[in-house]
Amino acid sequence: MDALETLAVYVVSWLAVALALYAIRRDLVKGFILIMWSSEGAARLIKRAAERLSFVPLRVYLAVVLALFLLSAYSPYFPIPAGTGVAYMPGFLYILLRSTYQALAGLLHGASVQEVAVVGGQAAAVPLLPGITIPWDQLPYIALAIIVGVALHEFMHGYAAARHGIGLKSAGVFSAFFVLSGAFVEPDEEQLKSGPLGARVAVFASGVAANVVLALLALAVYLAGVHAGLGGAVVAGINPATAQLGLRQGDVVVAVNGCGISADVVVPDQLLATLNAMAGNPVGAPLCSPNQTITLVVKRGGELVDVGFPAESIYVGAPLTRLIYGGPMYDAGIRPGDIVTAIYGCGGAYSIYSSGQLISVIQNIVASGLCRPGDRVVVGILRDGKAENYTVTLGHNPDNYSRPFFGIYTDGLGQLGFDTSVFAASLFANTQFVKFVMWFFLINFGLALINALPIYPLDGGLLALAVLERYLGKDVARYTVYGVTAVLAAFLVFDSALGFVSGIYNQIFSLLR
Repeated sequence: MDALETLAVYVVSWLAVALALYAIRRDLVKGFILIMWSSEGAARLIKRAAERLSFVPLRVYLAVVLALFLLSAYSPYFPIPAGTGVAYMPGFLYILLRSTYQALAGLLHGASVQEVAVVGGQAAAVPLLPGITIPWDQLPYIALAIIVGVALHEFMHGYAAARHGIGLKSAGVFSAFFVLSGAFVEPDEEQLKSGPLGARVAVFASGVAANVVLALLALAVYLAGVHAGLGGAVVAGINPATAQLGLRQGDVVVAVNGCGISADVVVPDQLLATLNAMAGNPVGAPLCSPNQTITLVVKRGGELVDVGFPAESIYVGAPLTRLIYGGPMYDAGIRPGDIVTAIYGCGGAYSIYSSGQLISVIQNIVASGLCRPGDRVVVGILRDGKAENYTVTLGHNPDNYSRPFFGIYTDGLGQLGFDTSVFAASLFANTQFVKFVMWFFLINFGLALINALPIYPLDGGLLALAVLERYLGKDVARYTVYGVTAVLAAFLVFDSALGFVSGIYNQIFSLLR
């Protein structure tokens, strides 16, 4: 289904739902663009819940929610799941400012949009659109995470308001074409504005704090689950190259052993990273000799099975994803998509097993002075499965005119799984447990990050306005927050656009496949 067909599905489905609701209750549908339901009864339920959960002292509550709020986007680092442990991501506000600065600096120095997208776009805010930005099969995990995250976010706004004696008029849900969907709690605006600063801060910070707690709980569940053996790389599909290794559809790879490496596998990328390290990718000599055995520990039918295969199976050559246009190899007729398997000349015949080995061979040739600019070598390649040889006249290295130049990008070489049919990344998926928990973490983490930014009228902007009004006065505070909002919103839109250009969201979402 292409983008236009997907868009048609969205529009037709939306109109069908809107018409059905309009026939039942006209007041729910606003111009067939927005569907909104609100209820005073829902607000009363939140107030009763707040009365029953009033055992936490208000000062303690304020301190906790404010600390969690600051942890979301303003702390130096935030813990995120990584394999069997935890990694630490820099604060989101720092990432947004750094990413935008680097991208703008690149543009001012003449770099293209595609080039700056490599360093920019790190803080992209990408809408989750099934069939467009994410696969349809991820929708159940995302929907559940959004429902829980948004519901608790708004409940905590209402809880904080009720605890501080601020009235609640209503609570409800809304949606615009399914994309902009959420919930809301409507406090008494006059009571909120006239309330003490601590009460206003507690109300504005509570939603973000709730999402931070959910994200940290998801992280804890993830760590407990993967250490209990609930992770792994699921063989979701099979192709001839992978079937020859002894894997079957439905297998779950939980460990890789061989060539001095023993590694647990929690997610598919760990499997591919370990195999690439064995092959010497992205840089370095292969760790295995071709006749050594690599063993995958696989869950199959409730049992652990060892699947062994010779290391030469992962030695597929060096796939070329990019070449320097007009460089020696390009001028010889070699093209992106070809796979380098050998180099003949420069003092020897070099078999190329992997991208990392190709880099090592070229570095050795250059460092040892085995060839000079103008010398000729024969490069063996595979193109569409057929072996071909090309004679390449080496050029001058642009950084050192006396050294030879092959004309390849060191970052233009493919890796096992991503640019090969053997262990193709598309064949592997996360376990159901990992998919559920990772999406739950990502959605709640994302809700916390975006809402915590000092952008009006997000929670962070409202909180900043309340604090600045106390110390700077209403007019100065309002203009300050509006100015910061304009700048940060522009940065966020700019970074998101670069994210679409670079496809960074595809890289992130592919980790959750």
